[in-house]
Amino acid sequence: MTIIACLHAAESNAAVFEQALAALDYPDVQLLHQVESELFAQTQTEQGLTPEIADATRATIAALCQQADAVIVTCTTLGAAAWQVDFGKPVLRIDATLAKVASRYHGNILVLCTASSTMESTTRLFSAFIPGDRLAVELVPRAWAWFNQGDTDGYHQQIADYITGRAECPLGCIVLAQASMSGAEKRINTTLAVLTGPQVTLQAAIEALA
Repeated sequence: MTIIACLHAAESNAAVFEQALAALDYPDVQLLHQVESELFAQTQTEQGLTPEIADATRATIAALCQQADAVIVTCTTLGAAAWQVDFGKPVLRIDATLAKVASRYHGNILVLCTASSTMESTTRLFSAFIPGDRLAVELVPRAWAWFNQGDTDGYHQQIADYITGRAECPLGCIVLAQASMSGAEKRINTTLAVLTGPQVTLQAAIEALA
C-alpha cells in the first residue's frame, strides 16, 4: 500500500482530496491527513509566512515523511516553506505542481486565489514557470469571507461569478490555485481547461513514486 500524506490548513480539504483520489481510481493508494489550522491562522495574523512559521511547517513535513511515501502540502501559503528543501522523499506543493502543468498550455494563464496571504508566494512561484506577459494572478474579492463562515456553496459560487463577470480576454487555461477552490470547477461555464490542485497534485505524487 502506498501512503501519501496531505498537510492541510483546513479540515474540509481532507474530503476534497479523498474525492479526487476516488476519481483517479488508485485502490492501492491511501491518504494520511494532517490539519495544521493553527499554523495557517498565524500566517493570517502575521500577514504571511514568517521564518518561525516556516520552520514549524518544515518540521511537520519532515515528521510526515517518516510516516508516508510522499507528502503533498495542500496549503499554498504554508507550501512556500517546502520550496527547494530536500526532505529525502517527494514533497509536492499544490501550487508548484499546478504551475508546472499550466506552463504547458499556450496563451495567457489566469491564476485565481482567494486568500490574500498566498498572493505573493503564488505570484512568485507561477512567475518561475510562466513568462510575466502570459501570467495574471488575481484575488477573488470577498470569497474568503464566505469560506471562513463555513458557506462552501457560497464560496464556490463567488469564484464562479468572478470568472463570469471578468472582462473577456484570450486565455489558455484557468488555474484555481488553492485546494479549497476545486469545488468551483463544476460551476464555471467555460470551454477552457480549469486546473484544480487535488487531482493534478495527486497524479503527480503517484507518478513520482512509480
